[in-house]
Amino acid sequence: MPVPPSLLDRDGALLVIAARTGQQLATRRLAPMGLTVQLCGVLNRLAVGPISQHELGQQLGIDRTTMVEVVDDLEARGVVVRQRNAADRRAYSIQLTPKGRTVQKRAAKAFDAAADEFFGPLRPPERQALSEMMRRLIAAADQKLGEPSGTEVASSRR
Repeated sequence: MPVPPSLLDRDGALLVIAARTGQQLATRRLAPMGLTVQLCGVLNRLAVGPISQHELGQQLGIDRTTMVEVVDDLEARGVVVRQRNAADRRAYSIQLTPKGRTVQKRAAKAFDAAADEFFGPLRPPERQALSEMMRRLIAAADQKLGEPSGTEVASSRR
């Protein structure tokens, strides 16, 4: 998608357009698996380990109602299980099934391939520098918003 001339000098608009374009590339690679970028993100977080449904939604910025629908969808596919939390019977712990681990690995590879495709025009040092700058921007914005930053976890990825 070409950038409108009126937006060429607007960093914020360029960032939004870049993110949308990258997401479209990822969507194209995930669609044959019946997955979306959002579902891939949920699976990637669950690969770290079980987590409460509420905490999962908070970490990924997914509202409660949508989170229930997402987990229902993944549970129906047999890739996650929802279990009552022994410490808090009101809460559910979500974890990947063996099938879910397989799907997550395939989805992560597809997503990473889309990222490689998107960042392909950059040389490795440029991509690394861009990643560092994005982590700093996210951390600073999170601080201004009073939210914990997840960039320390993300910094291990490229």
